[in-house]
Amino acid sequence: MKDFFERFKYIIIVVLFLSIVFISYTNYRSTKEVIKDKYSHRQQLVEKSILQTINHINDSYKIAEQQLNQEMKEYSQVMRDKYKRNPEVMDWDLEKLKEKFGDYDIYIVDSDLKIIKTTYQKDLGLDFSKYTGFAQVLRERLEGDSFVVDRLDLSTKEGEIKKYSYLPTHDNKYILELSIEVQKRFPVLQNLDIFGDATELTEEYEMVEEISFFSVEPIEKGVAKLRSSKGLDPDVPEPKEELVRRSVLSNEVQSTVIQSEGTNYIHKFFPALVSGDDDQQQWNSYVVGITYNDQVMWDEINEHRRLFLINALIMIAVFVIFIIMTTYLLREFEQLAYQDQLTGLANRKSFAGKFDKLIKTAQKKREKLAILFLDVDKFKEINDNFGHGTGDKILKEIANRLKSSLRKQDIVSRLGGDEFTIAVSGINSQEGAIKVADRVMEEFREPLTVGESKFFISISVGISIYPDDGRELEELIKKADYAMYKAKKEQQDYILYNGSGE
Repeated sequence: MKDFFERFKYIIIVVLFLSIVFISYTNYRSTKEVIKDKYSHRQQLVEKSILQTINHINDSYKIAEQQLNQEMKEYSQVMRDKYKRNPEVMDWDLEKLKEKFGDYDIYIVDSDLKIIKTTYQKDLGLDFSKYTGFAQVLRERLEGDSFVVDRLDLSTKEGEIKKYSYLPTHDNKYILELSIEVQKRFPVLQNLDIFGDATELTEEYEMVEEISFFSVEPIEKGVAKLRSSKGLDPDVPEPKEELVRRSVLSNEVQSTVIQSEGTNYIHKFFPALVSGDDDQQQWNSYVVGITYNDQVMWDEINEHRRLFLINALIMIAVFVIFIIMTTYLLREFEQLAYQDQLTGLANRKSFAGKFDKLIKTAQKKREKLAILFLDVDKFKEINDNFGHGTGDKILKEIANRLKSSLRKQDIVSRLGGDEFTIAVSGINSQEGAIKVADRVMEEFREPLTVGESKFFISISVGISIYPDDGRELEELIKKADYAMYKAKKEQQDYILYNGSGE
């Protein structure tokens, strides 16, 4: 397992790093989708809210219309009966009739589709024949025999919500028309403020740029924008006008994206109240237009992307620092595990590992190895007389001299206390080991300087040969140790293990 991690550690680090980056990026993508879903949900809330408001207002006006329809039919029949008795409509006192009818205005339209008499003087002389589409509808009503009432409609000029009814005379010479301003008749309807609700939604949701309302004329399909003040604005930009008209004709939501000053605006148009082609009552259709500022959503997404990049950079920095610190600590721990802390030499465990590699090399090359076991003579006296601090400094100097006297391929270690071992490689006989021992002894002919003091140090060395004296390290060290004690006893610099144990 150790060799596996040592061999693939960089691959493992890269895989771990990429996994963290992938998880972070996946979280960012998930956050991005959550933001999109949030704004999509908000759009649905806005659209549902405004359409519910319109339907509520429509239902409220329908209730009022039911009463108005009955009244208009009744009052139109009164005028038709009056015409049968007195067909000279120019002699009629319309003001007197209006007093009887209440809030209704009265119009007399002749066969040329021109208003010839009315209580609403602003429309006197209005010629409907100039309006081709409506003129055709009006002509059919004149030539028919039915009472027709239109749904509520918004007056283009005055911006008043009005309702109209039409009944031809029995001889089809005139149309008897009634109109009424609905909010004047039912003041409570004035409290239904769709523009106020639209303003509240625009203020509540930053992404909602504008909520508009459009009216589409049933015959020519002309488009006008409803204003919060009274009246209609017929000046609607071409792209919007076409989408509004298309939403009515298809009775489906229409949308487009328009870019302005580098910002994308999503325009959606919802058919709210649509008059079908088969409706007997011709009335304007109404469309809700909502403009969304798409940049609001992307600003939030970009903010999360910025945070992701910042977090990624922080994560990379932390990861790199973590790897550096981990590598450093592992090396430190490795040094603690394989290095003598006082001298910096290999310890017994490290020495054993390196010696195994030397054995493999020696076996391939059919060479010998030598183990030199060194012991400092009378080191205990140095510690007792000069202190352990001085003794440690002497051991460091001994380690330095040993390293300087050896070849690059030789290994020196401190087993503990004042005992050292040297593994000598690349030799073919005992003479190779003896040369190394002589070189080591020569290093200690000169005194060691510690501070201002000089110390003459002598060492005793025992030598064992691989594979002559053994094939296992512990066996070779034991025999070299034995030879070292024999050299110390006989006061010689070094002795080779003679194979007899003596």
